[in-house]
Amino acid sequence: MRFIHTGDIHLGARPESKREWAKNRGDEIWATFENLIKKIKNDPVDMLIIAGDMFHRQPLLREIREVDYLFSTIPDTKVVICAGNHDAIKKGSFYKGFNWSENVIFIEDKNITKIDIPQLDVCVYGLSYYENEISESLYDHIIVDDIDKINILVAHGGDEKHIPINKKRLAMSGFDYVALGHIHKPEMDEKNKMAYCGSLEPIDMNDMGPRGYIYGEVTKSSLELEFVPFAKRIYKDIEFTVTPTVTNLEIRHRLGDMMKMEGADNMFKVRFNGYRDPDFEINNNELEQVFNVVSIVDETVPDFDFRELYEDNKDNILGMFIERYLNKGILSKSEQKTLYYGTKALLDAMEDRI
Repeated sequence: MRFIHTGDIHLGARPESKREWAKNRGDEIWATFENLIKKIKNDPVDMLIIAGDMFHRQPLLREIREVDYLFSTIPDTKVVICAGNHDAIKKGSFYKGFNWSENVIFIEDKNITKIDIPQLDVCVYGLSYYENEISESLYDHIIVDDIDKINILVAHGGDEKHIPINKKRLAMSGFDYVALGHIHKPEMDEKNKMAYCGSLEPIDMNDMGPRGYIYGEVTKSSLELEFVPFAKRIYKDIEFTVTPTVTNLEIRHRLGDMMKMEGADNMFKVRFNGYRDPDFEINNNELEQVFNVVSIVDETVPDFDFRELYEDNKDNILGMFIERYLNKGILSKSEQKTLYYGTKALLDAMEDRI
């Protein structure tokens, strides 16, 4: 059986929405999901598994109708969905009793339930969240009772507040595949027949690295998994080493070139290191306006000539401060930082007195 395993799509989320370049980020998440359905329409699989958090919060009725329309365009693919902690089935949820397209199986029960899909000779097990937090290990005691069929568990969770998962116990449960959701980082474990698909698109800046879905082929005797990158944008780290002669224009030009090489549409965490002129400051605001920058960490240190500073300030507090470190010889990183930033602070204080 050929399948696509996705989850943590978070339709309705609008990450980085306060930034001008990301004002349409919510639409991009919808578009990526639509593109996945189009891909399945062009190259049908037997099953599409959505392992929870299809929506970022309680979905509106019109939003459920939108996704159901998309599912109706892939009638030859069985779509299996459960609700996760973000789109839990609470009082008044439009998930309850919704009339899905014929090819859609929505696992509505809050207890583990088994669903037979005779056309595929498959049994699917799973449950839906009715609360945002569930601390019980609800997946630990499932017994597969029809070993002749392909048995799949759709499970959302994996931390202490969201259905803790004992992977060793799951590996011995008899499932031919465990489709996991909730953890946004993709992780495949073919040996134990389970995988986290990760989020289809990164939802916050902690979702570093590639995002997409898992394509799989499963029989009673084999399992093959492949992670397929599919996100429009991903979060990436960029490290930039400055020199004492660097300027803000140089930083902007070189950083722009680096981002083009890494994919200009991506979102970047920038970390500066190296030695800069003591009077130079990096213009962070300009970089955040010009590029898709979500965070800047400045680890640069002023390029002081400590020996010269000491000779010029032997008789004041600055000279005494520097002497203390010069006499130590080789400094640890934390001592170096203390020396650099302490010197800068004392120089600033001395300037203020002038």
